[in-house]
Amino acid sequence: MTDSRFVVNRRTVLAGVGSLPLVAALGKPAIAQGAAGDVPLGMVLPFSGATGSYGPAMKQAAELVVSKVNEAGGILGGRKVKLFIEDSETSATASVVASKKLLEVNKVELVGGFWGSPEALAAKPVILAANKVQMLSCAANAVTEGDTKGLIYRLQAKSSQWGPAGAKVMDKIGAKKVTVLAQQNPFIVAMVEPFKSEMKKIGGEVVDVVMYNPDQASYRAEVEKAFGREPDAVFVLPLLTDMVSISKEIFRGGFSSKVVSLGTGADAEGKFLQAVGPEVAEGIYHLQPSPPIDSPSYARFVKAMGAPEGTVFLFAGNAWDQVCVTVLAMQHAKTQEAAVWTKSVREVCNPPGEPVDDIVEALKMVREGKAINFNGAGSTCDFDEKGDSLNRSFYVQLIKGGKNTPFGVVS
Repeated sequence: MTDSRFVVNRRTVLAGVGSLPLVAALGKPAIAQGAAGDVPLGMVLPFSGATGSYGPAMKQAAELVVSKVNEAGGILGGRKVKLFIEDSETSATASVVASKKLLEVNKVELVGGFWGSPEALAAKPVILAANKVQMLSCAANAVTEGDTKGLIYRLQAKSSQWGPAGAKVMDKIGAKKVTVLAQQNPFIVAMVEPFKSEMKKIGGEVVDVVMYNPDQASYRAEVEKAFGREPDAVFVLPLLTDMVSISKEIFRGGFSSKVVSLGTGADAEGKFLQAVGPEVAEGIYHLQPSPPIDSPSYARFVKAMGAPEGTVFLFAGNAWDQVCVTVLAMQHAKTQEAAVWTKSVREVCNPPGEPVDDIVEALKMVREGKAINFNGAGSTCDFDEKGDSLNRSFYVQLIKGGKNTPFGVVS
């Protein structure tokens, strides 16, 4: 049996919107007020800016599940779900404006989406002040910290969970003496101490931590410091733009240490490979939170998305699950009032309860008064008392021969 911490999966990742036949070219989505009786839900998704490549698949997923729910009779006695979507523009300021529009114009009970942590953190006080629910697909620990009024749910691994996953990759590739090269931002900083702790548990050592600021003119000094001690590997914690520059510096320097990075930098829906080319990217490992790729729920999701069997959607399933969790909680609470239905989220998602992963069947069971344990397309949809996801896994890829190739899943 394969090591339970690192299960190899022989599937391919079809990155980018080109793999989604149902996704059309998107501008900023139009907004219209829902018809009387509709249950209005909102999402803030990236269609432009640095993370714009992630929005289209998330939009498609959310719209597909809304269609399934409405075709099956809707919720709350036959009411239709109406979805409103705004562009985050990969901007905290734009996300606040978008959230206010959804709350004040469209009167939504949920503001979901939020791929990026800066956007989610900026919109958080606006949504909480309105006593509405915020659902997230971002990682910064701070989003679920403080008094959230029980109104925030994260359908993603939080930052502090990424660090231990990185250490388990180091263990798998035999790297015991490692350094960390990390961008200075809340999402990434929260990974460092958990990574160090996990490395110690597995008998490894972090010999240095080198921090850098985003958007520097050059990263040469930081790269030379991190790689100069010739560690077995370097855990590079970047976003896309800085990873491009850092990788070129590593290549020019001829350093031999292995590189383990994040998918937010060394993948970014294939943008990294496009930017640096196969020679510079060769041999880089990268990881990011994974959907339950071997589950029946995920297989049905991929089919619904019109994608080839085995496609790995790293974020679209989160948007699908946000809508599923919301409508199930509303149906359970028998109301669209956010302050009330938010209390039903863990009732329909966490054990105990009969496992179910089809949204139409799950709604039927809730209407019948049955206790359910809903499992989604992006995750198991289990939450702790702060609204953070439990039981997350990470998908690991190795860049080889100019392609992202499956390496395994870290639990």
